[in-house]
Amino acid sequence: MKSTSFGLSRVGLRGPSRLAAACALAGLLATSTAHADPSTDATGTAPSERVPTSDPTGGAYTSPTLLFIPAGAVPVWNVRVTGSVEAQGPYQTTASPNPDAGFRPGLGVEVGLPLGITASAGTQWVGGDVNASGQKDFNLGLSPFFQARLHLFGDSTGQGFQLGTSLTYKFVGFEGDPGEMELAVSAQYRAHLFEAGLQGVIGKDFATTDADAEAHAYALVRVIPQLGLGVAGQLREGLVYQPGETSWDLITGGLASLTLGRYQVGALAGASTLGLDQGQFGALGQLFASARF
Repeated sequence: MKSTSFGLSRVGLRGPSRLAAACALAGLLATSTAHADPSTDATGTAPSERVPTSDPTGGAYTSPTLLFIPAGAVPVWNVRVTGSVEAQGPYQTTASPNPDAGFRPGLGVEVGLPLGITASAGTQWVGGDVNASGQKDFNLGLSPFFQARLHLFGDSTGQGFQLGTSLTYKFVGFEGDPGEMELAVSAQYRAHLFEAGLQGVIGKDFATTDADAEAHAYALVRVIPQLGLGVAGQLREGLVYQPGETSWDLITGGLASLTLGRYQVGALAGASTLGLDQGQFGALGQLFASARF
């Protein structure tokens, strides 16, 4: 399967399995009301915000790194916009030149809905690439995604243990490819001075027989509540892959995240194997900024 380093990566289910996944997600949405519905509390009255928007650590609906999907849901009827850019070098093999693939900007929009649901859409890559003839092709530089995220469990303060799941449909190079789907489960433990997260992903490519599994993790300490410093990583293991494709990919690096009210900026500097021959690493840098309205 094609691989990208952003937190929204490869998952999918084919035929009857896809229907089963949709039914399972519908069941989760219908039954997961504990800690998820901000419209009423146990007494039937309107409660305070499920995840306070004034949280100086950013809230459980934010993540300090692009490699991790947050467990919490964006506050109801809030909109969060995130712009990002990723640069890697080297980023290609000699057998597969991609002149523009070393610089990958992205844009995403999240909307908080009732019942602890967040709906998201965007593209992880805005720009052009070259086709088999060596000509610039803008479609190859678009990787749109659509995601539904559900907050399964967590204290209304956004602190302590948080659990969430997400279902993402995405394309890598928007050129008639049927795309990929991923199912992820994210667990976080959040405190005012530190936090950590662990995420499991299972993925399927609809264009081939490819399937893979991933583990994402991060940990940070907060110098002050608004500023966190730590490390993050992502490991992909191919379950089914084609001859000549890499069987695993790894991303790792140090991170920094600064939250100022409704605004957040974050960065990661490290190394990545994405797009390279098996075992070869390239330097990787990621930068993102988000605003909540």
